[in-house]
Amino acid sequence: MSDDHTHVQEFFTARAADWDARFPDDGPAYAAAVGELGLREGDRVLDAGCGTGRALPPLRAAVGPSGVVVAADLTPAMLAAAVRAGRHRDGQLLLADVTALPLRTESLDAVLGAGLIA
Repeated sequence: MSDDHTHVQEFFTARAADWDARFPDDGPAYAAAVGELGLREGDRVLDAGCGTGRALPPLRAAVGPSGVVVAADLTPAMLAAAVRAGRHRDGQLLLADVTALPLRTESLDAVLGAGLIA
């Protein structure tokens, strides 16, 4: 793991438990961003840098039960917070670097990157 990855994990691990409480009003922004993707029933979508998974409910609603929602994050503590919030029911959580995902080329219809930090 690179030093950059270590720093990212340290930063978000320290904040994961109360991340949602720090940003309680951003649900409508996630819903609007998902709406802009133009997803359809059955689409396959990735939430890159999903954090605590706040975009997963609107993503699942957009692609429906036949769609695929994958949520990738580099920090285990953020994914654990997503599970505690019950958002794992809306998509498959994946502990991974979004620059090296174990996905086939052209296996997605859309990518949401609202939680990525450069």
